[in-house]
Amino acid sequence: MGQVEKSTATDISASAASMPYAIDCQQVSKIFTRSRKNGYSSLKSLFIGKQPEMSAQNELVALKELTMRVPKGASCGVIGRNGSGKSTLLKLITGIYRPTSGSIAVNGRIAALIELGAGFHPDFTGRENLSLSAVMLGLTNKEIAERYDDIVDFAELSGVMDQPVRTYSSGMFMRLGFSIAVHTEPDVLLIDEVLSVGDVGFVKRCQDRLAELKRRGTTMLIVSHDLAGIERWSDEVIWIHKGCVKDRGEPRRVIDAYRMFVERDEIELQAKLQMRHKDPYSEQRWGSREVEIVSVTCAPLLTPNTPLSVRAEYVAHDAKALEGIVFGFAISNHEGGVVCGTNTQMLQQPAGSLSKSHVSSRHTTDTSGEISKRFCTIDIDRCSLLPGKYGVEVSCHRADGYPYDHRRCVVTFVVEGPQIIVGAYSPAISFGFSDLSDSLSDAPSDGGAQQ
Repeated sequence: MGQVEKSTATDISASAASMPYAIDCQQVSKIFTRSRKNGYSSLKSLFIGKQPEMSAQNELVALKELTMRVPKGASCGVIGRNGSGKSTLLKLITGIYRPTSGSIAVNGRIAALIELGAGFHPDFTGRENLSLSAVMLGLTNKEIAERYDDIVDFAELSGVMDQPVRTYSSGMFMRLGFSIAVHTEPDVLLIDEVLSVGDVGFVKRCQDRLAELKRRGTTMLIVSHDLAGIERWSDEVIWIHKGCVKDRGEPRRVIDAYRMFVERDEIELQAKLQMRHKDPYSEQRWGSREVEIVSVTCAPLLTPNTPLSVRAEYVAHDAKALEGIVFGFAISNHEGGVVCGTNTQMLQQPAGSLSKSHVSSRHTTDTSGEISKRFCTIDIDRCSLLPGKYGVEVSCHRADGYPYDHRRCVVTFVVEGPQIIVGAYSPAISFGFSDLSDSLSDAPSDGGAQQ
């Protein structure tokens, strides 16, 4: 295993002070072991002699050979799904954890907003915890005295600083921790999902304080699931997936790629859940089957601007049933509601009267000549659906509504793309602008005015 550089701690080493990066992580891996070295995972298993099998399942790889450099003064957002290794990375940078392998170098004083109030002693007063925390963050007693009033006023706790923090509410507890961290004037600030502590007024002060630190050149590494906040505060974004850097770059591009990835991931998860539980996309089918819909196919992945084409293969077990037959089509959403639907009768596009001899001469038949296969296609020039998952419904019936075969949610498809429109569907929309002079030029002259 590789050795961790001394600059991993909050103290600045001589080598870290001269490096061009505020944070430099090289081939960093972190593996957590889930069982004891002797193979027994608990005291009970030790006594009863039930020893678990030692395998890779007893190890959790939180980070895997991750390399990341953050320039001085940069504000970098870190995104990724739960369990991807984001919080572990911050704890490695602060020195709470040590890497299993690789090296981490940090240039400057670190303040970490990872677990606000972590390290507070419940029986110590707010004043005592403030002094203790500030010393641990690198402040001298003189600096603590100079900033004490600012820290207390920022947290709005002037009346309770001599009370034990165990008497504080969770909001008071978190406000004190945040205020201490942002008043240490750190060179590197690590933030993990703590940008929404307190009420609206306190959140505004927090944001103003972070903006001030950013203007001063403080390097920030921000972990959050609030993608809008990440885009606002970050100069660039790092996307971590399964302990590795999956993408990095301009915030909007990386965030959009991450959103699409999460959406596809959720669709795959829902597909797995369908195998266990009945959902709105489970197929329902009924009808007499004189005409049978054998199969239905369509493209599984679309965008709002691409065409949608559905192909249904059907078999006529009774050729007379083809006379005046009506084919229907519909699309339903995740709630089972019909987004759109129509049939050949409503569109006045009859399938036609197809005699058995006519069909048999053009399509495959069985040895008796009684069964014939044919295809019905439904084409939509532009999908025009918002991103999401949809079910396809295809039916055939007599003109009076008697059902031959009705298959609801026989296949599904997914529409992908950025969420640029809200509502039920995605038409092509454009905005036009004009000024008063344009409107006047289009108005009739006096001679053409009505009397």
